[in-house]
Amino acid sequence: MKMETNHKHRWVILLMFMLAHIANDGLEWVIPPLLPAIREHFHLSYTEMGAFFTLFRAFGSLLQAPASYLVLLAPVSTILVGGLLWTSIGMFLASFSPSYAMLVWISAVSGIGRSTYHPLAVSMLSRTFSRDFLGRAIGFHLSASAIGHVLAPFLVVLLLQNYGWRLPLQVWSFIGLVAGVSLFFFLRRQRVDFQAKGKSWSWPFLSRPLGFYLLSIGVWGIAQSGISTFIPLFLVDQRGFSAERAAAVYGLMSIAGVFCRPLLGALMDWMGRRKPVINAGFIISGMAILGLTTLETPWVMYLNITLIGIFVAGHSGLADTFMVELIPAHRREETLGFTYTLRMGTAATSPFIVGLLSEYMGLLNVFSIMGVISILSAFILSFAEEKPWKGNSE
Repeated sequence: MKMETNHKHRWVILLMFMLAHIANDGLEWVIPPLLPAIREHFHLSYTEMGAFFTLFRAFGSLLQAPASYLVLLAPVSTILVGGLLWTSIGMFLASFSPSYAMLVWISAVSGIGRSTYHPLAVSMLSRTFSRDFLGRAIGFHLSASAIGHVLAPFLVVLLLQNYGWRLPLQVWSFIGLVAGVSLFFFLRRQRVDFQAKGKSWSWPFLSRPLGFYLLSIGVWGIAQSGISTFIPLFLVDQRGFSAERAAAVYGLMSIAGVFCRPLLGALMDWMGRRKPVINAGFIISGMAILGLTTLETPWVMYLNITLIGIFVAGHSGLADTFMVELIPAHRREETLGFTYTLRMGTAATSPFIVGLLSEYMGLLNVFSIMGVISILSAFILSFAEEKPWKGNSE
């Protein structure tokens, strides 16, 4: 089912999805800059910190496939917003945890709510906007994620020193609640919603190009998640930053992504091709990660951090534009749930793996491996066929 929207309303619809994306992804990005303070509070190792973040992400990532079938039972707005509210309430409760074990398990259960947002939001955007605008729509949607990546660390900077690690988590959880309720009432009022009534249950769609995409983005997810989680700790332990300064750099890292992701999406639309832009991002991010580990000159270090901010955190989302066009519209929800489960489930394991390896190899060496893995993703994706297109077509 294709939902029609006029030029005026599509920007308003996109804005509301962007606000929800800020809240949803910012809740994930408020945690890494808090890790140095959480480590000090509970006296944790790299492995324990990686396990905490892995378990927070794991359930939400692995349950995206079954969550995508909920469109057979309820409207998308109900499912999508319900997940955001679940996670926000759960992390608010987790912020009161008196022990590391309680923090881990409450966070893990609250992370279940993350299973609904990404596959259903991308599916709704793909049904709302025409193909010649989809790259820009996804790009702006990702820029909202980058805004969350900026605001969440700066919230940590403002509150951490005087109030500790709990208050930033509580404040962002409240933001998630407000964003979720606002999106729900907006979608209902504008009647921008759908439910797959009468649609029969089916297995996810799979093809050779989609298979190469999944392998590439799965490999990429290992590097992306490990780098995104441990950069604040890398800056503290390897570059001598304070926790507050590392949090500030973590926020600044994503500012370039706010502006560049819509431009990269527009470049995809203009070229009529997605893959060259995606592969270039894989290669550039890999080189930036390697540069971060080997070059300590300040301006070079900040340049590499800027490139990581543009490509690492949101590049998988730009790649999803390519993925959506490999899937027939009538098989989209169940297939997106399946693909997001594979991609984000693989990425969810990375913080634990990076933390464990860092105990034996050192964080610096593990970061270098992540850079090589990023470049490997471009080689794998080169085997996925893409049909160039121009103009307004579905």
